[in-house]
Amino acid sequence: MDQSYPKFRDDLIISRQEFEKVTYYVIKDPITQKFFRIKEFEYFITQNLDGKTSLEEIAQRFQEHFNIRLPLDTLNKFIHRLETLGFLEGVISERQLAKLQYRKRTFWGRLLFIKLKGFDPDRLLNKILKYAKFLFTPHFFAFSVFIIFVAIIVTLSNWGDLGYSISRLFRIATIFKIWIAIFLVIVLHEFAHGLTCKYFGGEVHEMGFLLLYFQPCFFSNISDAYLFKEKSKKLWVTFAGAYCQIFIWAVATLLWRITALDTGINSFLFVVVITSGVTLLFNFNPLIKLDGYYLLSDYLEIPNLRKKAFDFLSCSLKGRFLKDRTEKAELSPRNKKIYIWYATLSLLYSALLLSFIFVKVGNFLVSHLGGLGFALFLLLLFLILQQPAKKVLAGAYGLIRIRKEALMKPKKVLIYPVIVIILLLFLFMVKMELKVGSHCEIQALESYTLRSSPDGTITEELFQGGKSEQRSINLLRLISDQYGVLNLVTKVKEGERIEKGEVVAELSSASYLSDLEQTSAALKKAQEYHALLKKGPRTESIRQAEERVAQAQTELELKEKELERLSGLHQKNLISRQELEKAQTEHAILSKELEIAKSDLKILRNGTRPEELEMAWAEIKELEAKANFLEAQISDSQIRSPISGVVTSLGSEKNLGPSVNFWGLSIANLDTMLVVIKAPEKHLDVLREGQNVKLKVKSYPFSSFWGKVLKISQKGEGDQSRNIFKVTCKIENENHLLKPGMSGYAKMYCGKRSIFNLLTRRIVSYLRVEVWSWW
Repeated sequence: MDQSYPKFRDDLIISRQEFEKVTYYVIKDPITQKFFRIKEFEYFITQNLDGKTSLEEIAQRFQEHFNIRLPLDTLNKFIHRLETLGFLEGVISERQLAKLQYRKRTFWGRLLFIKLKGFDPDRLLNKILKYAKFLFTPHFFAFSVFIIFVAIIVTLSNWGDLGYSISRLFRIATIFKIWIAIFLVIVLHEFAHGLTCKYFGGEVHEMGFLLLYFQPCFFSNISDAYLFKEKSKKLWVTFAGAYCQIFIWAVATLLWRITALDTGINSFLFVVVITSGVTLLFNFNPLIKLDGYYLLSDYLEIPNLRKKAFDFLSCSLKGRFLKDRTEKAELSPRNKKIYIWYATLSLLYSALLLSFIFVKVGNFLVSHLGGLGFALFLLLLFLILQQPAKKVLAGAYGLIRIRKEALMKPKKVLIYPVIVIILLLFLFMVKMELKVGSHCEIQALESYTLRSSPDGTITEELFQGGKSEQRSINLLRLISDQYGVLNLVTKVKEGERIEKGEVVAELSSASYLSDLEQTSAALKKAQEYHALLKKGPRTESIRQAEERVAQAQTELELKEKELERLSGLHQKNLISRQELEKAQTEHAILSKELEIAKSDLKILRNGTRPEELEMAWAEIKELEAKANFLEAQISDSQIRSPISGVVTSLGSEKNLGPSVNFWGLSIANLDTMLVVIKAPEKHLDVLREGQNVKLKVKSYPFSSFWGKVLKISQKGEGDQSRNIFKVTCKIENENHLLKPGMSGYAKMYCGKRSIFNLLTRRIVSYLRVEVWSWW
């Protein structure tokens, strides 16, 4: 009877590929849909497993072909490995295939990767591809790039409208739209993967849903891309989904921009824009097995990157701590570096994500169920961490078992207790400063603010901080019926140093100034007239008056002679009646002028009467009173600074009439500043007045400012999801580097504590009060 030898399965699909001048063969198992990669040596052996050739003959052929001796033990191990993978024909391989088709995963794996039932889309994709081949043409690629570019420009140009629409997104009514949009986008995303794989000649036999890290996903199995010899085809198959999603985002963005904001289609398009962007970011995360991971794996040409990275990290840790000398496969320095970085970052990401979920779930259970909730939380931790804990304990046991003899040496027996004692002394005896830090705001110790309001008032506000804070407010009414328009004129400039009592602004009215000018002119005239009356007539004035009388007398006499002559001529009809009447009129005028001149001369000779002087003096007093009143009003309109400081802000001069606009002026004493720290409630027990404070501000990242705690508020305030107590600190500001309104981060030095105290305090601070108060 013929002896039976191992036979390699005929239905396995093999693809020859090269990477870094090394030939690889990718094997696809059509039953399990698994892929494996082997090198030239292994491939040569598989091709000689025809069921007729003995292992000795295969080893002989191997030596003749590669000029390398192949021990039978090594060959037997490799044959056994192929049998385990189900690559050989026979009953044992069939059993192994059945096991590989359903491999039991740990609770940890089931929790993070929940795969739901799928379907075979190969026929559907073939039908779609008949009508969708234009999607893979250079013309459509250029068109899609243009659409994406335009969408980016539109997004940047309408960033304000985008922000407004985001504010409308957080409503209960949009939840259904979000789920519909996510479903449509992800389905199109996965169909893009499948169509691209089919376009390049691959097969797609599985699509479905899964929950990956508690996130709903739609998946397609495009593992046939491993059979592609060209690296570019593999990358395009992986990138197709993301590119399709980017194109969907671009089209939705353009349609969102051209549709009316108050329509339902606009609202849905905006949801598509946001969900496309968010899921795209999640999909490109290379630390979870989605497109980002497969892109990285294909780019690096390292299949099963995640598994290989974790296996390498595990072997490295075992070799380092357990002294495991198990022979490992040789790896290039490049691959070692990639495995270490990828495994470390993946573990860190998983730990942070699970820690966040554990904290949220734990807080919810404890706050709602008290002690029962805490017990349920511990049970949940046990179920999830059971398998990892077993591995850690097994590793620790292996370390002890391997190094048992070394640990039991007399020196080691003494060393370890000493190490424990030193560690305890370090925890309880070594003290470090307890620092409480929080964000803070900077204020001036003294500030004076002057601002107007539309109702025609000016508000003066004086703030004097310190241990006993004082704040005073004064309101000034600016508008009246008589003086309806006032002008507020500043007398200082921004950045100018102001001393206490210096005029900083002045209120002026056009009516006040005009009245004062008129009153001053009238007062001057009245004073001159009174002085003239008081002095009485002068000799020159009397002489001039006599001369005017004599001149008027002479002119009148001459006019009388002329009138007599003209009368005679008129009687003889030598002149007209009009000429005679003209001469008579001129004679009457000269007679009147003579009477006035004689009257003035008489007044000058008689002097000023007392009642005239009194009337002139009374008029002067009346005008002086009015001028003093107007000057007092103008003087009272000057606003003086009650503090010394620097003008920190200054508004423009404004008309404070019926349509008054805002105007403001601020003065701050920059010599000493106040730092208001928002200290969390949990640190209130260690905060004391007089403690040192170290301040860092954004404007001066390399400078530190020191001060003292001045006071601690006696009432807490809500700040988002926590309670805070405001701590006021005093810091000298000699160089005036600190300005009011700055923000920064301040640390308060609360005294030295043991390291154990610091650690326990930090741990307790992460827990809610319910955790230690439920009992």
